[in-house]
Amino acid sequence: MQLPKFISTRSTLFGFAAVIVLCAAIVGTLLIQVDTWSRAAFDLVKNNTEQVRLIMSMRDTVQKRELLIQRMINMKEMFDRDEEAVSFRQLAAVYADARDKLLQTKVDDLLLENLSKLDESVAYAQPYHENLVEALVFGGINDEDLKVIIKDGRVASARVLFLLDRIVESQLETHNRVEAKYEQSHQITLVVIALIFAVIGIIITLAVRTSGRQFSRVSRMPVIDDVTGTYNRRYFDMVLEEEWKRSMREYTPLSILMVDIDYFKAYNDNFGHQAGDVCLFSVGKLLSSQLKRSADFTARYGGDEFAIVLPNTSVEHARLLAERLKRSVEEARIKAAKEDVSPWVTVSIGLATTTAEFDQSSTTLVKAAEGCLQESKRAGRNRVTDKMMDDLN
Repeated sequence: MQLPKFISTRSTLFGFAAVIVLCAAIVGTLLIQVDTWSRAAFDLVKNNTEQVRLIMSMRDTVQKRELLIQRMINMKEMFDRDEEAVSFRQLAAVYADARDKLLQTKVDDLLLENLSKLDESVAYAQPYHENLVEALVFGGINDEDLKVIIKDGRVASARVLFLLDRIVESQLETHNRVEAKYEQSHQITLVVIALIFAVIGIIITLAVRTSGRQFSRVSRMPVIDDVTGTYNRRYFDMVLEEEWKRSMREYTPLSILMVDIDYFKAYNDNFGHQAGDVCLFSVGKLLSSQLKRSADFTARYGGDEFAIVLPNTSVEHARLLAERLKRSVEEARIKAAKEDVSPWVTVSIGLATTTAEFDQSSTTLVKAAEGCLQESKRAGRNRVTDKMMDDLN
């Protein structure tokens, strides 16, 4: 698998961490959404169940009224019929109360339409029931007319019961539809979460493999200079490129110091190459000891020249550090080859600072620092020359 270019950089770990955090955020969001769907589905089912209960209560009330009428028809005594008539009218209040509570729930358009038809049927049946009860309680009507009223009342009641049954069936269908929709959305969400976890697993696997390859490659690569004990040129080139990208990405200043031991050729000629190596080691150790941040480092650039990389460092702070480095080398009291110039070994330093841009490369900054180093030498050595950020753009 071909990895993206950024994976091969030192910021790979942060990139993977960002992706994993993003995936975790997506999973968390989906879990919250699942909970939201669950609550919404529960509320819909609860509302639907309450509606069915109230409709069944209305249906039960209508059936009880029919039974009361049948009992009144079979009764011989007027007094008994009058008591049943009271119960008959009380059931009308129970029906009205259940209907009012039904309208207080979340009623959809279909249920409203069915309730409208039901109300029409109830309004149509009500006069038959009232006339029938009045005839059974007070009499004054012949048997033929009573039979007609009973027949018409039963037809009207059957219509009401039919509509109530249809409403119950409709609500049950709604209940099943809500459950099916929730199950579908729940399954889709779980599949998406599983895919995201799979992606996270793949990312972690790639990160481990890539980091392993990078560690193996770097561990086999010599990064320490044998003479000075500082980092070597290869390490300098590799890390400088990373810091250049960081400067460009985060828009932070990047400074480089090019340090050269003054009259080092004369030192080798007078004291020999072995003493020259000791001098290089001493200067390299002095330079490294002055760097306090873990991101700063010293590398042997070549011969008697050192390079110091200072990430996120302005030209003012880099200049102060350069002066301190120059002073620390002179105060080390390493005997110089040209005592007529200086009794002690000194260094010349060139400093360049910039904020990386897309149309530049890290070699621009290195060349600028080397140019400043040459100016320090031409000006008499043992000094610091720097270029401001604007001079490099």
